[in-house]
Amino acid sequence: MGLVGWIYYLIVGLILFLSLQFLQKKYSISKLDKFVFSNLLLVLITGISFHFLIPYTSDIFLSFAFLMMIDIIYQGYFLGRDFFDKEEKNLSYYFLLILFGFFMNQAFFNRVTEVFLTGEDFRLIIWFLFFLFVYQFIKKEQIFSHREREKVFMSEEGVFVQYAKLKYRYPLHFDQKKLESVLYAIMIYENHNRGKLLRYFDNIKYRMTGNPGKLGIMQVYSKKFITDQESIDLVYKKLQKSYEKNKSKKDMKDLITSYSKTGASDIIYLYNIIDKI
Repeated sequence: MGLVGWIYYLIVGLILFLSLQFLQKKYSISKLDKFVFSNLLLVLITGISFHFLIPYTSDIFLSFAFLMMIDIIYQGYFLGRDFFDKEEKNLSYYFLLILFGFFMNQAFFNRVTEVFLTGEDFRLIIWFLFFLFVYQFIKKEQIFSHREREKVFMSEEGVFVQYAKLKYRYPLHFDQKKLESVLYAIMIYENHNRGKLLRYFDNIKYRMTGNPGKLGIMQVYSKKFITDQESIDLVYKKLQKSYEKNKSKKDMKDLITSYSKTGASDIIYLYNIIDKI
């Protein structure tokens, strides 16, 4: 390495110190910020050294050691502080900084021919940013959330259409009108989640295996084969029993929540529309 190499590391250490002092005074950065900026500046300086073919990057992490020495002199002679004060934890900070610099030197700088990003690297970054943007957009707009699906695919007009179709196909004539509305709300919800075609395959699977599962338009868990109408009757009996038990409350929302905890908000949304018809 020679004397020129040591002088180069000293100069890099001085550049790091002055840059960090500027950031400290202008933005009051923390030790963690200093740690990150120190390594970022070292990467930039190493990249410039690679570009101009400066042959002193194999041990450039030693610049952090010079940075520590400059900081010791600065704090002791210019600020009158004790650099080695245990409460300041300066020694442990620089130990970690030099250790991380050594790791970065060996695992990164000494294994590549170019530090700065190439066209191939930019291609990966651009795709990553695209995917990140799409992910943030989906998260922000809640595209795959249940509530957003309602808004997009189950508008109020859509509920009216589904209600009319299912009422024609499965006419109900129960005593309690509100229970009828709850049943249709559940029917629309379950039919939306698992349509007729998928239920057809469920029926085939059951006849082939005989394994219990959810069957019928109301998706009732059953050990024997049941039709759509039978699934409706079973749910009605369950709801009626729960309704009679808590008749004093007469709150359909509580009834729906007790029936389906996972889909309660969706079914209540459907019920509120149907109940106005």
